Amino acid sequence: MTVPDRSLTVRGTVLTDGHESTATTVEIVDGRIATVTASASADGADILVDGWIVPGLIDLQINGAGGIDLTSDPRPDDAVEAVARILPRHGVTAFCPTVISSPAATLLERLAPYQPRDHVGGAASLGAHLEGPFLSTAHRGAHDAKSLRAPDEHEIESWLSVSRPSIVTIAPELPNALKAIRRLAAAGTIVSLGHSGADMETARSALAAGASMGTHLFNGMPPLHHRSPGLAGALLSSTATVGLICDGVHVHPMITELVIRVAGIARVALVSDAVAPAGLATAQAIAAVAGVRRPDSTLVGSAVLLDECLRKVRSALTWLTPAQVVLMATGTPAAALGQRVASRKGRIASGYDADLTIFDADWEVMMTIVGGRVVFRRTDR
Repeated sequence: MTVPDRSLTVRGTVLTDGHESTATTVEIVDGRIATVTASASADGADILVDGWIVPGLIDLQINGAGGIDLTSDPRPDDAVEAVARILPRHGVTAFCPTVISSPAATLLERLAPYQPRDHVGGAASLGAHLEGPFLSTAHRGAHDAKSLRAPDEHEIESWLSVSRPSIVTIAPELPNALKAIRRLAAAGTIVSLGHSGADMETARSALAAGASMGTHLFNGMPPLHHRSPGLAGALLSSTATVGLICDGVHVHPMITELVIRVAGIARVALVSDAVAPAGLATAQAIAAVAGVRRPDSTLVGSAVLLDECLRKVRSALTWLTPAQVVLMATGTPAAALGQRVASRKGRIASGYDADLTIFDADWEVMMTIVGGRVVFRRTDR
């Protein structure tokens, strides 16, 4: 069947906003959701779903996929386009291309190619996530120590003159960090705290200055201690969104449960932190053993994409409903980016972008729709 691009109806069980609605028809017109209605009749539906219809998955932190590294690839325009075409196979319809700590010129040359834009036949870019370079050397993880530096107002202004980053991860204990947080937040950039050894008081000052996220909670920061809560404790006790890598390696399932019970599904955003091997056939075997690591065993990121993170949470935390799990990969990340994204993506509702992911009963991606167009359809089953 050839599915029309400009008008399309999809019918089945819809999971959105943390709730489940059976026998629901989603009507798409010109790339947007026109109506969402409950009806006993399936007559006229272009696509009948025996599984789940969910908003397209949104990944706020992805460093690469399919062998492509978004930081080092010499052709950033081609790199982001290629990753955008890989992601719908994994149900991802929008993402923040992530660039790790690098020389100033490398960051600048990636801001324009990674700015918010649609990719025909692929996931939409929501703007760059600069994970660094203003990070702690003591908690740098896989970041090159030579690329780390203190926040600099001239470098920040150079970013803003090219294309405002959507997210910047920063260590709030660095010199001039609070000033940098205020400037970035005033410009509309989401400031996320991470790769940091900040104490609780410094972290709270950063949140008061405008930071509103935490980057991959527990990874790249000291562990939570009952007499020294630190950054992890400050984030959990705040209203900030916290990113959580649920690949089965970075965070133990019990910690995932703890975070969700404390913060709630509206504050936990599942992220892949995927690196170049993700999406390759060998990546699954790598991830199953120990994740993607340097020779010194430092984790450098995940070898799985967001659909696998969702499956792992669904499998480990059976007390969560399917709709609650889905929210953490759709509505929560959309809301974290602010109203300009949350008013268009992350929900199945009238007026929203027609970005849909269709899962079967085993939570495998059957079909992905971006802007009303079917960009991926599983053909192997």
